[in-house]
This record gives sequence, structure tokens and C-alpha cells, in this order.
Amino acid sequence: MNKSILSLGTSGLVAFFLIFFFQIGFFTGLENFFEDLLFVQQPVHSDIVIIAIDNESIEKIGQWPWKREVFANTLKKLEKYSPKAVGLDVVFPEESRFGTPDDQFLEDALKNLSYPLVLAIKADSFVLKNNQAYTDSFSGQLKKFKGQTNPIKSSEAGAPSSTEQFNGVNIGHVNLISDPDSVVRKFPIFIQSKQEKIPAFSYLITKNSGAKIPKEESLEQISRIVFSAAPGTISRIPFYRIISEEIPLSRLGNKIILIGSTAVDLHDEQPTPLSKGTQMQGVEIQANIINMLISGYQLKPLSSVFVSLWMLLVCLCSTLIFTIFKSSFKPLFFNAILGVFWLGAMLLLIDEGIMPNLIYITGAWFFSTISLFGCRYFTGENEKREIKKAFSRYVSKEVLEEILKDPKHIALGGEERHITILFSDIRGFTSLSEKLSPQELVGILNKYFNIMSKEILTNKGVLDKYIGDAIMAFWGAPVKDGDQTDNAVQAAVSMVKQLKKFNKELKEKKGLELDIGIGIYSGRAIVGNIGSETRFDYTAIGDSVNIASRIEGLTKEHKTKIIISDSVKNNLKNKYTFELLGSVEIRGRKELVKIYKVLI
Repeated sequence: MNKSILSLGTSGLVAFFLIFFFQIGFFTGLENFFEDLLFVQQPVHSDIVIIAIDNESIEKIGQWPWKREVFANTLKKLEKYSPKAVGLDVVFPEESRFGTPDDQFLEDALKNLSYPLVLAIKADSFVLKNNQAYTDSFSGQLKKFKGQTNPIKSSEAGAPSSTEQFNGVNIGHVNLISDPDSVVRKFPIFIQSKQEKIPAFSYLITKNSGAKIPKEESLEQISRIVFSAAPGTISRIPFYRIISEEIPLSRLGNKIILIGSTAVDLHDEQPTPLSKGTQMQGVEIQANIINMLISGYQLKPLSSVFVSLWMLLVCLCSTLIFTIFKSSFKPLFFNAILGVFWLGAMLLLIDEGIMPNLIYITGAWFFSTISLFGCRYFTGENEKREIKKAFSRYVSKEVLEEILKDPKHIALGGEERHITILFSDIRGFTSLSEKLSPQELVGILNKYFNIMSKEILTNKGVLDKYIGDAIMAFWGAPVKDGDQTDNAVQAAVSMVKQLKKFNKELKEKKGLELDIGIGIYSGRAIVGNIGSETRFDYTAIGDSVNIASRIEGLTKEHKTKIIISDSVKNNLKNKYTFELLGSVEIRGRKELVKIYKVLI
């Protein structure tokens, strides 16, 4: 299979699985973890102040829950500070345990306040559907303030409250959304009940404070909270100090005031991205949301289609880099592409407030890179095994290592190359075979072939084949060899020298000597795996092969061991001694070929 197609298919498969995992939210926990790292602690808006129902206040005022008369008196006392808006983050789900008169104190205090007030309610449960929050558990709590409340109706949701509406009470929900890891990261801007569409507590406070906030239609209905302040860092005043009127006008004048619990025993705390082991009080979370709305910086998720396309693009870019660039440059470009996509993601986050889904970008880069390298490694190993299988019989270990270093340059299917071909043949083999038994003949031939083959392989030749008592070898393929003629001639000289040693042994044992002739020619030939489906060999074919064979045949006529053509002699770098034998006509070739005897 074409490697480019294989690489593209691999990346496509990676992209498919990542998109699938993204759609089912498989990596949501990991994604949340990485996105939490983007939040850094910053000062909140100076207008936001918390009046804390803390442990010290409970000690001074009394056991919780307090009388509602305490809250009524406090709300009245806040009028002298002319706050921009006040949010009472205390839920009153049932009648006061101190009786109806206590409830009446609070109801009377809510009438004709000089500042906007928002009370908190909480849905016992709600469901998220189509990026909206729905509940049917608000109605009982709303009845408590019937006649004093002005919840936003579905038809007028998001309409700003005017000062004339402050004789009533705004009611907002304080529900938050925790992810599977229990960390609060989102809140619903509105929760739809059967009767009303209840806005978020923090949204109503911000709107009624006069701050410029985004229009409802531009807000994500399930909104990501941009946390700025860590637990315990927002300006706060103990509740009891308001009752004792110890607070100067400058501390609360013209501020957005949130009244809520910070006492540990009241258990109104949850983990947030900035918690770092310390949970954040509910009123602090509301303060962070208000700060986000005032700043106008809202985090918006990327559409699932865009994230899917982004992952596909990362995988595609990885494939292009993998197939185009050389191995030494690939790590550089792979890291560069990740950097480019991260930079783009950061620009989206900073300029547009769009959450960049870094885990999926990084995952696409990581898994496509690993898959591509893994795929290339295993296919490369298979390719190397095939090459090893094909060439281990033909070439030396050193040449085989050269082949395996860069297998892509090996054209097993066939190519034309300039090569140097060597033929050698035993003279008088027929008469020799008549003097020996089959076992003796085979034994001598095997030893002879071992000796001759070793010299060919030692000099980087390809041992093509044995043809009876003849040997065919060549240089210049499959690995290009700039010294192919020198290597071929050196192999021939070594073969003749080794034959002398072998003949000495053979004469002592059998009273025989072998005589050989070697012909060498350089020219163009076709090399490749040639054969049938059941058997094929890496070999060379063409006129150059035929000429080399015929030059070898001339050694007997000229009574010499080695004959080379002028195409070999003219390309030799090492110095040898030659004798010109003349120009001969070779069958199948129009031009005469100059041949030389190599003197040993």
C-alpha cells in the first residue's frame, strides 16, 4: 500500500475516534482539568463587597438560623449607604420557626426599600436539556413572597428593572452546575419553571446595579464562570458589624453588596477551579459571577462542528508533515504545528472568550503523531524483514546494513541501473566431472563456491546466481556504489589468488587443479525481483549481462584469467596492470568492444 495513503488513513482513523470520544464527552474530565489551569487569580471589581455571616457573627448574634427580624433590620440599615444593589444569598424555604410575626417583620422590611434588592431561591433539582435548565420545584417558595415579588415572566425575560419596580423584590436562583468531578464551573442564566422563567441571582444583581452587561440573547444559557478571586480574597465585612453600625460610609457607599454565609458549619461551600484544596463559599461564587458579568468577559464553548473540524485539520497537517518532510525535520515541524494551534487557541480565548478545547487539539496532535510514527515503524519493520529475506542470500552483512538504512531507495519492482557485472566459469568442467564421483564433485563444487562467493561478498558484490559451475555477480545495485568497477576487479583478483590456494589443497588430496576465467563489463541493466508468483530472485537482465558473459568466454581463447571491457577500465580509480587484447565483435552489439587482460 502507498505510504502516503496509509498515513492519511491512519490520521483519518485517529480523527474519527477523537471526534467520537468528543461527542460522547469521554475526555470531559481531562478537558476541565486543563481549562482550570487557564484561570489565574485577579482582583475583583472594587464595587463588590460581601457581608459575611461568619462564625464570629453567629457567636455574637446567636444560634443559626437567626430570626428574620435580624435580616429585616439589617436591610433597613443598609439604606444609609445607598448601595447600587443588594443580594441576600439566604434561602427561606419555609415559614420562620419563630412564628408568623417574625415573617411579617421581613415582609414589611421588603416594602419601599430605597435600593434594588434581590432575594435568593433555589430549585431542589433541575434538568439540562438543549442547553437550557428546567425545574418544577420553584412554585412553593415563590408563594412565600406573593405580592412582594416581581419574578421575570417568560415573555419579558431579561428586561431591565426600573427604579419604580424597587417597591417589590427581585428573586433570582442561586443554583450552580457541578461537573462529574464535583467542581463548580457553570451556572444557568435562567431556569424555566412551569409558571416563570427565573433569572440567576447574580445576573439580576448585576443588571439592577446599573452595570452594563451583555444582552440576554448574547449570553450562553448555560454559562461558564470566569473565576477571578480565590476563596477568602474578596473584600468582606462581618454581619454583626452592620448591626452595630461600625462601618464607615466609604466601605459600603455606592457598592454592590452580597449578604451570605461564610461560616464553615453552615456548609455552603463547593470546590471551584481556583479552590486549590480550599472550597469556595456560595456567596463568593456569586461574587465571581457578578465580577464576570461586570467585566463583560464571557467564556463561550466552541461548537462541536468547529472542534471536530479543528481536530481533523490537526490530523491532516500532521500527515502532510509526516509525508513531506525528512525524518530529521519531523519533530521540529510537529512541535511547530502544535505551537501554531495552541497560539490560535489562546487568541480565541483572549480576544473572543472562546474556550479552546486544548485537550482535543493536543490529543489530535499527540495521537496522530504517535499513530503515524507507530504505523511507519511497523510497516518499516515489515519492509525491512522482506528486504532482509530477499537480500540475505545475495549480499554481505555490511551491504545488507546499508540497504536497511534507507529501504525506500530499493526498487524491488525493477529499475534500470548502471552496474558492473562479473561472470566466472570453471574451464574443462565436463572432463573434470567424468573423473570424479558425484559425491566428490559436489563436495569440490560446494567448497569452490564458498571460497569464490566469500570474495565477491567481501568486496560488496551481489551474488546473483550459480549457473552450473558458473557464477554471476554484480555491483551498483541495489545500493549505489561509486567504486563498483574497483570492487568488481578486486573481487576477481582475489578469486584468482584464493583459487591458487584451493588448487594446492586439491592437488594434494585429489591430484586435480581447477582453472577459471572471469569476464567483467559495466553498462546499463534492469535489476529487480524477477520470477513467478511462487519463486523469484533479485537479479539483473539485459544486453550488459549478455556482454559480460561473452567476455568471460573470451578468457579461454586468450589464455588468461581475467578480461575486462574498456567501460570497466575507464572507471577504475585504483591502479592495475593491463594488457590491451584488442577490439572484438560481441554478438548482439553493433560497436566493437575493447577488452583488456588484467595482469596479476
